[in-house]
Amino acid sequence: MRIEFGWSLDGSAWADGTGAHGTARMGPRALVQLLQNRLGLTRPSIEQAVRVAEHARAIARADHPWPRGSFAVDPWSTATTLLSWRDAAVAAGARLRPAPGQPERIAALCAIEELRTASAAAPGAADDLRELVDVLEQEVTWPLGIEELICHEALTDLPGLWPQLLELLDRAGVRVTEVEAAVSRRPELLILEAEDEWSAAETAARLLAGREGAPLQILAGADTVVLDQELHRRDLPAVGVAEPAADRTALQILPLFLSLAVAPVDVQQLAALLDLRVMDAPESGGDHVGLVPARARAALLDALAQEPGTGGTAWRRTIAALEADQEISGSGLAIVRALDALVADPIPPAQLTPSRLRTATEPLGARLRALGQGDPGLTRATAHLQVLLDVLGTLDEGTALGERELSQIVDSAGGRAASPFARPEATTAWRTCSRPAQLLPRGGDVLWWGADRDDARTGVQWDAAEVEALTALGAHLLEPARLAALETDAGLRGLRGADRLVVVRTRRRTEKATAPHALLAHLAAERAEPGQGVAEVLAGLTLSPADALVDDGFELAGSRRPLRVPTPARIPEPPRDLTRQVAPAPHIVPPRLSYSQAENLLGCRQKWTFGNGLQIRAASVATVPTGNRMIGTLVHAVVEELVLSAEEEEGRTGPPTPERIREEIMAQVPRLASELELPGREVELASLREQAVRSLVEFFDRLGAAGLVITSVESRFEEPLTLHLRRGDLTVPFLGFRDVLAEDASGAPTVIDLKWTYAAQKYPDLFDTGEALQLASYAVSLHDDRTDVGYFLLSQGEFVASNPALDPHGRPTLDIEDLWSRGTTGMTEALEAIGDGVVDARSGQILLDAGQDLSTPRTEAKKTYARAREAARGAGSLVVDARCDYCEFSLLCGMRGDAS
Repeated sequence: MRIEFGWSLDGSAWADGTGAHGTARMGPRALVQLLQNRLGLTRPSIEQAVRVAEHARAIARADHPWPRGSFAVDPWSTATTLLSWRDAAVAAGARLRPAPGQPERIAALCAIEELRTASAAAPGAADDLRELVDVLEQEVTWPLGIEELICHEALTDLPGLWPQLLELLDRAGVRVTEVEAAVSRRPELLILEAEDEWSAAETAARLLAGREGAPLQILAGADTVVLDQELHRRDLPAVGVAEPAADRTALQILPLFLSLAVAPVDVQQLAALLDLRVMDAPESGGDHVGLVPARARAALLDALAQEPGTGGTAWRRTIAALEADQEISGSGLAIVRALDALVADPIPPAQLTPSRLRTATEPLGARLRALGQGDPGLTRATAHLQVLLDVLGTLDEGTALGERELSQIVDSAGGRAASPFARPEATTAWRTCSRPAQLLPRGGDVLWWGADRDDARTGVQWDAAEVEALTALGAHLLEPARLAALETDAGLRGLRGADRLVVVRTRRRTEKATAPHALLAHLAAERAEPGQGVAEVLAGLTLSPADALVDDGFELAGSRRPLRVPTPARIPEPPRDLTRQVAPAPHIVPPRLSYSQAENLLGCRQKWTFGNGLQIRAASVATVPTGNRMIGTLVHAVVEELVLSAEEEEGRTGPPTPERIREEIMAQVPRLASELELPGREVELASLREQAVRSLVEFFDRLGAAGLVITSVESRFEEPLTLHLRRGDLTVPFLGFRDVLAEDASGAPTVIDLKWTYAAQKYPDLFDTGEALQLASYAVSLHDDRTDVGYFLLSQGEFVASNPALDPHGRPTLDIEDLWSRGTTGMTEALEAIGDGVVDARSGQILLDAGQDLSTPRTEAKKTYARAREAARGAGSLVVDARCDYCEFSLLCGMRGDAS
């Protein structure tokens, strides 16, 4: 066997050797692995996170003063850094032993190494190299099976133990030589620079498609995802280069799961885990895509939408139903039970011990194994969990990890996962590599995709005293400049082996400006005339994609391809009429109506048709309340509980005290607004609590002063509603919940609707203009002409009512009969139109007719709606602002998005 060895050749294919039979092309990592195999020194690989954990134990035991302060504040990062320094010193050839007069950093590394050696800590790549040298220094009595090792670099130019290793191989019978100098060409250089990646990809794909079988190498210095799409459009195979990353789906499962295991529980994270899809295959029985089975996922997300917290009535009721569901069993039911237990009793941050973390993650491991069945993504997720467990196994059982340290461990344990786009497709048309040094010196053309600057790593920086100390311990250290030159020289050798270099790069990538690769500066310097700068040379060699377009098509670097210029398309104007004319749909009628449905029918018939008629809904995970909606639900529940518990409290007279209100708010937060308990939101929660206390004290005091006694809260009603359509009467149940129902001394009812909103003028305006349809619907359901109605604005602590004892602003009495008549007329007209197939977006149309759209300032839009309401009121109708700016269907109706 012959080996072609180069310092920068790791990642090369064996078949890329010099061409002789049995020649392999290798870099340092590949050569070490081969020698380990030949000498019987292979061992199971040890994950770096496990090594860091073991190193952290050694640091703690050594208790050296130099890293002590840093280790106390951030143990994991400190251990990671010290281990990287230790490995660099060992790879350089140093045998770390304490000695008098050593610099502090070297002394610390040596002290920690003593304890590391005593505890038989897991070896790394540097130890593998050290072991090879130690074994080869002894007499090797069996053949290595390597006839010749041809080096790209001189032995004296290599760092650390490498010169010694290669000399020992020579002594063991391997002929070690330097590669013959290849023909060093001065390749033709052409740089094509595009403004964006899409233009660059299109030009590169045309170049590849227009070639006629001439030899070509592709040097992919950046991912080729966009380029591959353009190649597929031209029936060419994908290059398939994409870097691994730490944010792949497989590596998100464990961090997301652990975020729920630690108190307090973030309900939005819980919703994200429930909705997480872990496999690309289509669902089979609803149990093979999500970590949580589909049936359970939907039910639990619905529960969170009702109560954005855990442990509440909706959550417990759903868990009980899932336990009884015969279609959910095995690992699917087990993960549901585990999640329930996890969020019911999360681990306090001060008790993140290895045993509790192992117990918490055990159901996750079982579920991943049950779902995996060879799926690479889930196999990677299972490995991520196993590495975490291995790290926990190195810790003392009494060790309590901090949340930050746990996060660091989880990140380190995951490493990086392969991209799903890293799938090269078979081709004989060109050869692909990712580093300039890997290019074969066979002439022809090289297409260099993504030639952006990538500064070479120079290793650990040691000062002069540290270099002297490490040299005394056996290290062979190169100056940083010489070390960087190894990679630079290798890259230039690879590039100079081509006849022509076609460089395709972009000025910006991922929204950041880029700079040309440093090797381009070296190539440009060779072409510079006296007094000419490198930047000037590069500018003279640079073309734009437009420069490759000629009269009859595309022409660049010997590649020709005919092009057809498409007829310019005129981008249509945004729609000015949002009405949809479809086939008559008399079958689309509501099986029941609520105020929210009635509001949609009046405000936007398309919104009602999409959402209620056709059952098009937002994803369940998007319906989990947050912000104002969550706070409103919380305060509603507080009022309900305060009223319902009043009779059970001995000695309770009058309204609840501020202390009782405050107590109830804090009791309801975990169930209905658990995100307010997250770290960093303490001030927000305290501010909200005191605001709600002041508001509810005002609410109860004002009701008492007005002589009103609350008789029920959240009382459900259901009344038949008959709408007289042309095709016949339609009777549907109209249902809802009255927030607060009170009575005065004579028994006359008053309905109060609670609103948490920062739009302080919205509800007073609806009341004053006689447009408060929701209050009218509640009043009609009571069938009592004496019924009074009003709003209570929870955020502002104010009533909006005609009763002067509640609201001193002298508001007019709401004409309930007229308002309800106008509302039912509007609902009838809407259902008539939908039945006829005429479906408009009335709320959006009002804006368009006024020359406005969603970019119009809200203050101006409100004036437009006010004028429309006034005109409709004069015609005996209603106008409802359906808030197109918040509507999830605004893309479908045409109010939002690109009309082209």
